[in-house]
Amino acid sequence: MSNELAVAADRGQSLAELMGVSEASTKPQGPSLARVNVLSTPIKGEIDVAGKKIKTDVVPVGAYKITHGDDVFYAENITIRIFAQRQQWQRWNASTNEMEKSVLANNLNGDMQDSVGGFNLGRPSGYIEDFNALPEATKDIIRTVKRVKVFMGLLTVDNPVDDAGNALTSMQFVDMPFVMDVKNRESLKNIDGALTLLQRKNLLPIMSTLTMAGEERSIPTGAVYGISTAKVGEKVDLTDADNETLKDFLGFVEYNNGKVMDLHHERSSSSMSEEDKELVGSIIDVDEVPF
Repeated sequence: MSNELAVAADRGQSLAELMGVSEASTKPQGPSLARVNVLSTPIKGEIDVAGKKIKTDVVPVGAYKITHGDDVFYAENITIRIFAQRQQWQRWNASTNEMEKSVLANNLNGDMQDSVGGFNLGRPSGYIEDFNALPEATKDIIRTVKRVKVFMGLLTVDNPVDDAGNALTSMQFVDMPFVMDVKNRESLKNIDGALTLLQRKNLLPIMSTLTMAGEERSIPTGAVYGISTAKVGEKVDLTDADNETLKDFLGFVEYNNGKVMDLHHERSSSSMSEEDKELVGSIIDVDEVPF
């Protein structure tokens, strides 16, 4: 069939725009997606060596944690096929135990409504020429508000294990809808590098799989963390089913943006002064005058 799926024509946009790989850019129920994360702490367990129990890493740093509802499992290698990608600002608020977010967008160039009632979680938009010249409060915001790239697609898990390192041989995880937030710069560079190779072949991300693995990195303090690696996999022919899958991911984006906008309106209204509220109320209460 044509490489341009029918959903693109339905919405009057190109397939690249809908997938978030172009700069151009009803609130459905949020689809059930598996969430993928990279482990930065190994999972410890015991193995039997010559009759002795030895404590060791049964799931290493850099492995992938897949959470789907109440099910949690792990894999050192996964295969993904990206249907859509968006970007947003995120910040963890430890005092409220809330992940504060902006809306999902194709890029971070403008002012984007956020879940705390402002824009960009207070981070200034545009290019910052001299970071050191900024006020300390602004520097702190920039340090804590993270750029996140959100990938959505289908996931196939190779050799899944449980949290004890036991193989889940009776279970298969093929073409599971997933979402993955990526903020680590090296991980983003690796994934974007693989997508650039596809672009050079005139292929959109949906037209090929990516094989994903992980590696361990460390910082001078000795703390370790995991990063993603990515390689171009096999080319994939588009089918009619891909059209419905893409619609589901677009629905996921709209659903999540709707939740952020609800919080944005609620919290921006609650921060209004009494004078502003009275002014808004007087505007709303004005009777229509027929012409």
